[in-house]
Amino acid sequence: MKTLLRKISTGHFFKGPDQWTQDPTDAMNFRMIDRALDFVDRWHLMDVEVVFAFADEDQVTTVPREKIALDFEK
Repeated sequence: MKTLLRKISTGHFFKGPDQWTQDPTDAMNFRMIDRALDFVDRWHLMDVEVVFAFADEDQVTTVPREKIALDFEK
């Protein structure tokens, strides 16, 4: 399973700084939800959602950020 960020307005996946891709296999794998969310917060990304891509499926599963109940202690 890959943990990805997807731009809601375009459907493109985060690949790297100022790089987005339509192909989830080319996207950056954050591996864990907390890493993805920390990245979003650190870089003030807007219009993104966390998605999960599974190797044996062609689709990704979306998780709205508001539904992820993580409380980070900083």
